[in-house]
Amino acid sequence: MYNKLKKHLGYYISLIAILSLGLILILISGPNAKTQAIVAFVTVFFYVLWGIVHHRINHELTLRIVIEYVLIGALGLSVLFFMLAGGL
Repeated sequence: MYNKLKKHLGYYISLIAILSLGLILILISGPNAKTQAIVAFVTVFFYVLWGIVHHRINHELTLRIVIEYVLIGALGLSVLFFMLAGGL
């Protein structure tokens, strides 16, 4: 388990950086809902891209994995929009 974590540590750090940066940018954008929505979409885009690249390099990339990342990203956007004053 530790070998697997050690092998993929760079990927996990980059994923945490992408999601943290997105959250920080949403928090500092103030009450501007359009800016928050744009930041959320860009963050989800990079999350999905990260997942595709990670699985393409280290594992076998399948359509099922791509759909999973897209659906998790869509779920995250849905939750975020409900949290941001009921959406746009």
